[in-house]
Order: sequence, then structure tokens, then C-alpha cells
Amino acid sequence: MRDVDLTTIAGVRRYLSNTPFASDTINALTGGFTNFTYRIYLNDSFKGRATLVLKYAAPYVAALGAMALSTERQKFDVEALRLVRKMHADDDVITVPNVHLFDEEAHVMIIDDCGTDARTLKQLVIDEALPQTVAEEIGATIGRFLGRVHTWNKDASFDMGIFGNNEMGKTISALVTYGRLISTLSGRDNIAALADPGFDIPEGKLTVISKLAETRSQEIGSATEVFTHGDFWPGNIMVTLRSDSEGNTLGLEKLYVLDWEVAKAGLRGLDVGQFCAEMRLLQRFYASRQEETSEIIRSFLLAYRGGSGPDEALARVAIAHVGAHLVTWTPRVHWGDKEDTRKAVAEGVELLIEGAEGTSAWLEGSLVGKLM
Repeated sequence: MRDVDLTTIAGVRRYLSNTPFASDTINALTGGFTNFTYRIYLNDSFKGRATLVLKYAAPYVAALGAMALSTERQKFDVEALRLVRKMHADDDVITVPNVHLFDEEAHVMIIDDCGTDARTLKQLVIDEALPQTVAEEIGATIGRFLGRVHTWNKDASFDMGIFGNNEMGKTISALVTYGRLISTLSGRDNIAALADPGFDIPEGKLTVISKLAETRSQEIGSATEVFTHGDFWPGNIMVTLRSDSEGNTLGLEKLYVLDWEVAKAGLRGLDVGQFCAEMRLLQRFYASRQEETSEIIRSFLLAYRGGSGPDEALARVAIAHVGAHLVTWTPRVHWGDKEDTRKAVAEGVELLIEGAEGTSAWLEGSLVGKLM
């Protein structure tokens, strides 16, 4: 159906007609950036499921329209989901959706629905004060999961396959953070929050950051051994909780890790750092969530590390990536007012510098100190 417009609900309904996924009721899901995503209410249940999720990968970024993006990204997403299902026990508290259809020609995938009561981890933290035990369970579960993913290359049954050659993923990972550091800080990108007055950074610090950005970009491009998610942040993790009859949270029910489009052979510290960076932003801009976010970060890092010894190299990459994320993303995504945004960027600058030049003692006291 080449003439079907899958950017519309009517087009999706037509695409699904005369298939096992036929649906009269379809809702567009918000919160996505790259793809058009829909919840489909099946006319007839499929493998016991009444709803599924359809993702359409247009040849551009859905939220921006004019920004071209290869549809090849969806193949990596599908293959990563299948790989995780193969390598990871299905009954685990944390998992990924099952893929029920991949139409490579139409750029459509149909996957499990995480549930109408599921929220992203980011939204969950914003919405409600979590009990300390639940925050700890969430962080530890995610940390163990990511730690296992990053060691799959040591398993004889693991095959990096197409992920060793995800050049699009490597380009995106290098570009959206390290490729924009200097242009963000120098004012070339004309970001309102960092203008009037301009963001004044000493030349010496810019030199250190520029060198780090160049080195890290090269490392991203040459990575070959470790399988990484590539976009590991709380917005790509769906959460459902167990509650009692009065709505009180009892514990964690299920976690789903989504959006593996930039999965690739990569750097462990980027996955760890991106998760911690977004948690740090939640700390900064939602002051009432200090306890929950601190506990999630602490338990995440401890579980990720497991029984292994201190890893200073990993900690340096991770904390520098926290800094890079704070610099490049905070002023581009609305978190708060101009003053608070600039403070977050300033913190990012210091984390970049310390990631490059800081002592071991400084690393131990940093946001990622549990890795030490």
C-alpha cells in the first residue's frame, strides 16, 4: 500500500484492514520524537492481546518534519528487540516488547503494548513521590539489565551482527552531543537561553572541551566490542507499578526498554552517562524529587557495577557524557527558565572539564562515584 499515508490515523486504519491487526479504534501516542506511533485496539484479539502498538518510520524526524532521517533506523530497532528477547529471560521484571510484524517496505513495525497504565520513567518521577524501596528497585533493576547487555559480547552465543556496522547510529551519537558542544557554548547555534548575555567560557576550558569532543567522537566511530542501546534515557523506559485497592504504590510490576534504533557497538559510558544525566536534570528542575532521583542513580550504578572493581575509565567517560548532555540538551529541551537552564549548562561545562582532568578523588565524590 504505497499510497497509504501512515502519518494519519485514517491511513493506518486502511493499512491494517484485511490483516490480523485490523482496528477501528486507533489513538496517536504522544511523547515520541522520531517516529509516528499509534495504539491500535484490535477488532479481534491477537495472541491474547487486545491492543498493540504500531510504529511508522517516515524518512524524516516525525517531530521536526523537515529533518531527513534514514528509514534504515527501524531495522536496527527491530533486530535489537529480537536480540534482547533472545538473550534475556521473558519473565524478567525488565524486558522489551515482542515484535509481531516488521514490514520493511512500508517501514512499519507492530509490537506489544506496554499498557495504558504504563508511563515513561521520566514522567513517573515527575508525577509522583515514589517510596524509597520502589525507587531503589527501579534503579537496581535497570542497572542490572544494562550491565548484562554490556557484557553480552563475552557470551559465546552472542553475535554482534548488523550492530557492528550501524554507521548511522554512530554518526547520530557523535553528532547530537559532542558535535554540538563548541557551537552551543560559543553562541554559534543562537540558542536563546545562552544569549543576552552570551555564555562566557574561558578559552582554556573551550580547548579542553574541544579536544575531549574530538577524542570521544573518534572513540564512538571506532568502537567494535560492546553492544549498547545508544539512547538510554528515562523517556525510553516504560514503567508499570503494583498498587493496592486505594491506589497506594506497593512495588514495581514491569519495565520495558524501548527505541533501540541507534543500538550499536559503542561505549558503555554513554549509556550510563545519558541515564544519569537525565536523572540529574530531574533533580535540578524538580526539587521535590531529590530523594527519588538520588536513590535511583545510586542503586542503578551499584547494580550496574555488580561485584566488579573500580572502573575509573568508565567513570570518566560517563561523567563527561553527563556534562555533554547537560550542555547540548538542556537549552534545547524546555526544562525550566533561562537562569536555571544556564546553571545546568554551567554544571555541564565543569563536568566535562573534570571528566577530562579531574582526580580520582573527585570522581569518587561525583554523580557517578559509585562506579569507583
